[in-house]
Amino acid sequence: MSARSIIIVAALLIAGTPLARADADADWAQIEAMDSNGPAQQWQSQDEARDATIDYLGKQEKALRDFSAAYPDDAHTPDAKLRLAHLLATRADFQQDSSQRLAADAILNELETEPAMKDRRADVEFARVSIFMQRVNGMTGANRDPLLEKARAYAKEFPDDRRVAPLLADVAGTFEEDEPKTARALLDQALPKAQTPELRASINDDLKRLSLLGKPLEMQWTAIDGTRINLDNFHGRIVLIYFFASWSPPSMEELDWVRDLVSRVPADTLQPLGICLDKDPVSVPGVLSDHQITWPVYCDGGGWQGKLVRSLGINAIPVIWIIDRDGILRALDAKDDAIPLIEKLAGDSAQ
Repeated sequence: MSARSIIIVAALLIAGTPLARADADADWAQIEAMDSNGPAQQWQSQDEARDATIDYLGKQEKALRDFSAAYPDDAHTPDAKLRLAHLLATRADFQQDSSQRLAADAILNELETEPAMKDRRADVEFARVSIFMQRVNGMTGANRDPLLEKARAYAKEFPDDRRVAPLLADVAGTFEEDEPKTARALLDQALPKAQTPELRASINDDLKRLSLLGKPLEMQWTAIDGTRINLDNFHGRIVLIYFFASWSPPSMEELDWVRDLVSRVPADTLQPLGICLDKDPVSVPGVLSDHQITWPVYCDGGGWQGKLVRSLGINAIPVIWIIDRDGILRALDAKDDAIPLIEKLAGDSAQ
């Protein structure tokens, strides 16, 4: 699991206090608070984040098990068990411990037989699908097709469930790069089922990005150093566009990785560009200097609502786009395979 994923999970899980055990409502409120309270610090390394997260997963597991034991008939107890199943599956990935995943499956199997879950079969099945989703490897595509089958089966069995749209949208993301038709079909299915304006906007962004993939990308802007950028001027070179923001620790960490990647590729082969989502363009040159970034970077101060960002359907960072020597957009999220893709595009052009 990447440092970025660990930090995200840590942010969701760090905080909380031992159960007061005074009454079920108060104890349940404390359990819910564990999800919303942020970390008290930024982790300095992947190992530090991993160790702290695993430690807290153990504390959260104890809280959930204590609640289920203390209040076996409480209305929140099935939810405590669902949370516990998710937690064990997460820890299985952190610790590479398959027994934790088997324990999660056992909890879900037990829940299916409980009278309290008679009308909540969708909750159990969704837990199964979302836990399985953790096993999809974004780099190799392992388990992606079985996940697609499970998601479609869930959508067919529970078509009116509020979780269908975000589930289909998430699964679409795993097909975005190499099977855009599958991704588009999933997003088209998800859009009319989306129950919030935010989700509908996110799905429309995803569809907008997909509409650009595999086509010539036109883009003109002025970098913060005054350089005029027109993608047409880079024909003959591969172009890497990195979307980031100084307020996003994962994107700043990845910025250094991109800088090192760029340094290993001849300048006549690769042209790096940056699009920054900061709202204070004046401070961006200092950030770039601190990270030794010398290539052109655009920042209009609009953040997520910037005109260029909106036109490209950007709704997540960090993201790397790759454009081939003919100006065709070839990748919408190339972090895991940026180097082999650049090598392939360079090799194809040399032949």
